Amino acid sequence: MAKGFLEKIRNAGIVGAGGGGFPTHVKYAASVDTVVANGAECEPLMYTDQNEMARRPDLVMSGLLAAMEITGAGLGIVALKAKYHAAIEALEESIRNKRLEERIRLYLLDNYYPAGDEFVLVREVLDRVIPEFGLPLHVKAVVSNVTTLINVARAVDEGAPVTHRSITVHGAVARPSVFEVPIGIPLRLLVEAAGGATVEPYRIVDGGPMMGSLAEDPDQPVTKAMSGILVLPAGHPVVIRRERDMKRQIHMTRSACLKCMMCTEVCPRSLLGHRLYPDRLMRNIAAGVSEDPQAFVGSYLCSECGLCAVYGCVMTLDPCRMNREIKQVLTEAGVPRPEPLPELRPHRDWEIRKVPTTRLIARLGLLAYDRPAAPATFEERPERLVIPLRQHTGAPAQPVVRAGDKVGEGDLIGEIPEKALGARVHASAGGIVAEVSEDAVVIKVDDYGR
Repeated sequence: MAKGFLEKIRNAGIVGAGGGGFPTHVKYAASVDTVVANGAECEPLMYTDQNEMARRPDLVMSGLLAAMEITGAGLGIVALKAKYHAAIEALEESIRNKRLEERIRLYLLDNYYPAGDEFVLVREVLDRVIPEFGLPLHVKAVVSNVTTLINVARAVDEGAPVTHRSITVHGAVARPSVFEVPIGIPLRLLVEAAGGATVEPYRIVDGGPMMGSLAEDPDQPVTKAMSGILVLPAGHPVVIRRERDMKRQIHMTRSACLKCMMCTEVCPRSLLGHRLYPDRLMRNIAAGVSEDPQAFVGSYLCSECGLCAVYGCVMTLDPCRMNREIKQVLTEAGVPRPEPLPELRPHRDWEIRKVPTTRLIARLGLLAYDRPAAPATFEERPERLVIPLRQHTGAPAQPVVRAGDKVGEGDLIGEIPEKALGARVHASAGGIVAEVSEDAVVIKVDDYGR
């Protein structure tokens, strides 16, 4: 049965829906004792997963049971924040109705960032520390986003591929909303469906304010791994931080770094005992020296959560960006990662150094936008969808359709390359294939199945 479930998941093109986009059929090919359903949704102003848990608790349970069956896990844990009252009530009722009390339980998290990081979540929920450069499976666990589990349930029970996704539209819009939309729809239509932007000019952040990236084009398409977008004024600090070039970053570091260590004091990976020292990296860059090799190779361990930049540094410097750039330089130079420590010792103050999300929202300058996003019906109907062939970790899917082909919703349009890590891609609406490239399949829409 487990092998059959994995095949259905592979055929459905399921990837991690929380932002990572790792192919789920590969992640679940493991033997563990616990599957943790990640419903923390720690990015500020994001409401997608909590909304999905409240609306579709039975599908979350079905997907979690399937994941447990595949991996051999005897325990399933849904980790979500204690403030998600509607989701908690719905999940508890589902557990009771399905008589799953002995196999599945809830774990209620405090409202802090980054509660949804796999390393932090496993430490919090299971009291296990994932090793440096490791994965949850190294401590006998699999972590799967709750929206991913909903897709797993649909694939296992109905053979349904991933064609739509739920997505939060928040920030400077008239009506912050959570929509279910076809993959490939342009971000611009999401903004319009939320009542339009309330500022001009505006920019769109693909993802949350901490780890999201600036959308290059308002016509950029929705993907499987996109859980939300944030509309902000063009001059907002969240936008400005992402627009600084590296020369400016280095100049600011050399002129303004106080060597105060606050970036390391709030770093979640450093607090878990990983050898990541943003303050030492910044000191080396500020001094123009490379006398501390561990400070540089430690950048390989950075999760790029952004806390060091947004919450730690009082001078608005960006150690996270520096770590990302140094990682790229070291990788291109062929500098190997250090061997992982055989044993990690979390910082004794790990518990009290959690960063409250409410304070983080204030630090981000987002208090004016801190209001709920309500579920809403997406009624926009574009004439064309641009469906990327790379919406996941690994190699892009290879197109299996040609211009002029007629496709229906759910039809396969992209296949995993042979012997490669990847995920299948399916049409999210019926129509005629208008264009095929190495990057995307464009469909001229004539039919919506949902």
